[in-house]
Amino acid sequence: MAYQTGTSTTIEDLLQQLSTFLVANGWVEDFATTGDPGRIGFSKNGIFVAFQYTESVDGGVIAVYQNLSNDDPVNVWASTGNSGNGVATTTRSLFDTARHVGLIAGPHAAYHFFEQDSNPAYCHIVLEPDTNRFRHFGFGELEKIGDWGGGEYCYGHQWSQAASQLDNPRDQQHNVLLDGNGSSTLFRATLHMEDQPEGVGVVWGVVGRKGPFPASGLDSAGNDRSNLMGGSRGGPIACQMSQFRVSQLTAFKPLIPMAVFVGNTSPAPDVLRLLGTHPDVRLINIANLDPGETFVIAGETWFAFPWVRKQFLQNNTEESWNGGFAYRQELA
Repeated sequence: MAYQTGTSTTIEDLLQQLSTFLVANGWVEDFATTGDPGRIGFSKNGIFVAFQYTESVDGGVIAVYQNLSNDDPVNVWASTGNSGNGVATTTRSLFDTARHVGLIAGPHAAYHFFEQDSNPAYCHIVLEPDTNRFRHFGFGELEKIGDWGGGEYCYGHQWSQAASQLDNPRDQQHNVLLDGNGSSTLFRATLHMEDQPEGVGVVWGVVGRKGPFPASGLDSAGNDRSNLMGGSRGGPIACQMSQFRVSQLTAFKPLIPMAVFVGNTSPAPDVLRLLGTHPDVRLINIANLDPGETFVIAGETWFAFPWVRKQFLQNNTEESWNGGFAYRQELA
């Protein structure tokens, strides 16, 4: 596993530092075009992710794409096997209308890159655009359960700026990691998944709430997509265990796995089948932890971060209360 932290001056600088980090750890930079908008794409182990970015519109935005190749470095949403999420335009002002990471114009207070080369491969990025406000985005391979095709995932970070939603971390207009509570399909994480019982020709699943087959929207080839239930803000595991707090007296630190299920409400009873878990990232209640605090469990170092901001003042500053994620830095 590899880890890097630092600061960045612009979105372009952030992604160029990410590129240097990834290439040093065996990933391929498939293309890179600077400017506004700029574009960059990476691949490894069948994971293909691409970004379009602008510093000058809507507070700075990275639009996020997942494909089965990175063969179109200009219209990145038109690369072969595109998942269907990620806005299909080069118009900068529209970058935040689909999967993206928003309100992140530089300079940035800090970034954290967490990477693993294989079994499974992934890169998870935690960005602190300004002090104590966070964004999470990443891509990788699910820790799969069962024998099925695919397993590569990709996610951005959508945090609604509507006054009634900004300080409510349970609102369905947000979308964070492999999110089990987000209702806006175009903002959701996607998962490459084939050889499943639900739907002939399905290549992509859309991570959100359990729903009927097929999910809303199509992939770029016109195929139906499956509805998936994620574990970052919902799902049976998170719902049952997310209230457990870290104890400073006993050193109890519950790290809750974030699972992905394929869900289908069309049959009776509903179908919910476990596909796997998000590697080396856990849900954690950070009531008794500071943003960015580290702790060690069985020789492994973990970082704790808020979903967006650890705060409950209801003062329109993007609050996520005690909702947090823990990222593993190193293995024993």
